Amino acid sequence: MNTKKFAICDKDSDYLTMLQAYLSKKNPAGFEVIVFDSVSQAVARSKEEPFEILLVGENIYDTNVINIAAQKVFILQEDGLAGITGYSIVSKYQSMERLIREILDAFALDENCVSAPRKGHTQTRLISFYSPDRHKGQSVAALTASQVLSDMGHRVLYISMQPFSGFEELLGVKYESDITDFLYFALKHSDKLMYKLEGIKRTIHGVDYLPPALDYSDLVDIEENEWKRCLDILLHSGDYFEIVVDLTESCKGFYDFLEKSDVVYFLSAKDTVSKAMYAQFEQLANVKELGAVLEKCITFDLPAGWENSVSNIGQLSISPLGAYMKGMIEQDGEQQKI
Repeated sequence: MNTKKFAICDKDSDYLTMLQAYLSKKNPAGFEVIVFDSVSQAVARSKEEPFEILLVGENIYDTNVINIAAQKVFILQEDGLAGITGYSIVSKYQSMERLIREILDAFALDENCVSAPRKGHTQTRLISFYSPDRHKGQSVAALTASQVLSDMGHRVLYISMQPFSGFEELLGVKYESDITDFLYFALKHSDKLMYKLEGIKRTIHGVDYLPPALDYSDLVDIEENEWKRCLDILLHSGDYFEIVVDLTESCKGFYDFLEKSDVVYFLSAKDTVSKAMYAQFEQLANVKELGAVLEKCITFDLPAGWENSVSNIGQLSISPLGAYMKGMIEQDGEQQKI
C-alpha cells in the first residue's frame, strides 16, 4: 500500500525545513512528508501519486495549483490572500502544533476526503490504572507513569476517564472539544480516527492526551460495543507504543479495558472502608470470570508526600513520585523478560 503524502509547496526554505523537521519528528497519522519550492514540481510529482494533503504558501501560489492532484489543499496565509479563493485557509505564522492540528481536523471533517484504515505492525500495549475507592492519587500516578515512559523514548497516549479531571484548571487551558467529540466522530468515521486524534490531542511533557470530558454523562452514554470498536482501532493503529488509561466505571467499556490491558496498576487500600471496596471488586471480578485480570494487577502504594509532586503536573516524571513510578515500570519490564 502506498504511503499517504503530506506535501508542502513554499518559497521560504527556512520555513520548509522547520515544518518538515517537525512533521518528520512527530509523524502525524503516518504521513510521508515531501516538500517543493515550485508549483510545477508539485504538479509533476502528484501525477505519479496524488497527495492526501497539500499546503501551498501564499507567496508561491499561481493558477497551476489547480493541476496538482490532492484531496485537500490549504493555502498558507501570510499578509493577505491576493484574491486566492476556493481553498481552505490556514495561518502560516502560528505554532507548528496548532497548525497541524487545524489541518488534520479539517481533513478529518471533510466528507470528500477518504482514507483507508491504518494497521500497525505490532499491537500497542494497554496500561490501566484503577482504584475502586477512586483515590485521587490514581490520576497522578497514571500521568506520572505516562511521562516516565515518554522520557524513555516511547510514544504514549494518555486517556482520562475521570468524571472530574481538573485539567483545564491545572494547566490553565481551555478545550474547544474533548474525548467525547473524538469518540463520536470515530464511531462514524473509523477510517479517519487517527486524523481526528491528531486534530484534537494535546501534549504535556511529550505525552499526547485527549482532553478529558467536561460532562462525564457524555462518557456514560457511549455504549460498550462502541468503546470496544474505538479501543481496537487505537490499539492496532501502530501510532503509540503505550496507551495509558486512567480508568473508572463511568465508561461502559470498563471490563473490556481491564481484559485488554497488558497490566493493571492497582492502587492499594489503606483504611477499612477502602479495603472493603477492594474486596468487593475482587469478588465481582471472580463472579464475572475475570480472574485473568486479577493476575495481571500490580498493587502499589504511593510514596509518602506524593501530593507535593502535583504542584507542576508538566514535570511529574522528574519528581520523587516520578522516580518511584520509574522503578515500578522498570521492575515490570524485567518481569516481562522472564
